Amino acid sequence: MQSEKFWDKVRKAYQRYDRMMEKQGFYVVLGVCVLVIVISAVYTFRLRNETVEIPQVYEEVQSAGGNQNAQTLQEALIASQATAKPLSVPTEPPFSFVQPVSGVTIRQYSADEPQFFAAVNAWQIHGGIDLQAAYGTPVVASAAGTVERVWTSGEMGLCVSILHRDGYSTVYAGLCDASYVQDGDPVYQGQVIGHVGNGVLAESDAEPHLHFEVRRDEKAIDPLLVFLGIDKNNTL
Repeated sequence: MQSEKFWDKVRKAYQRYDRMMEKQGFYVVLGVCVLVIVISAVYTFRLRNETVEIPQVYEEVQSAGGNQNAQTLQEALIASQATAKPLSVPTEPPFSFVQPVSGVTIRQYSADEPQFFAAVNAWQIHGGIDLQAAYGTPVVASAAGTVERVWTSGEMGLCVSILHRDGYSTVYAGLCDASYVQDGDPVYQGQVIGHVGNGVLAESDAEPHLHFEVRRDEKAIDPLLVFLGIDKNNTL
């Protein structure tokens, strides 16, 4: 009898549950879904925070290690500077000569053996070189220095002489113009000092050219060797 009453209560409870689900079942399911979503969101957020904290700790460790490395490099730099020898930096460019005019050499230097000059029908020494160039071609200073003299000679024509360092001097002869400079003027290497002519008497039968001489301690030397940075007795 009691068993029948128990099962009767169960049937009635199920009937009440069934009627409730028919009326409010949708809301119950919706509530369960919302609860699941909320729990999932909370769990995901906590997991994300734990994941982000790891790189931050790693970055702090790396930063600390980087500072230690930088300090080590700085100490090494200071130590190397303490033992390093100072570099020797030149205060001025090396002394050299350049060709005063672009042209082929039509007569070589010959201070020991005379050469024949047809224009004067004579054998003479040639204390410089002749550089062929068109009449009026600009002539430049072969090296930096000071104009010693500008003059005209019956044998050499219009000439310019320049004093250079280390006892060197240069002569530019047979010019058609030398109005750019005068006695005492400072000149730099490559500065225009005149123009090619054909005023050297003994060479007047040749094409227009520059007669160019180089001297050291008043002694003529081969300009071609000077252009190469050497002469017979000295290295520039």
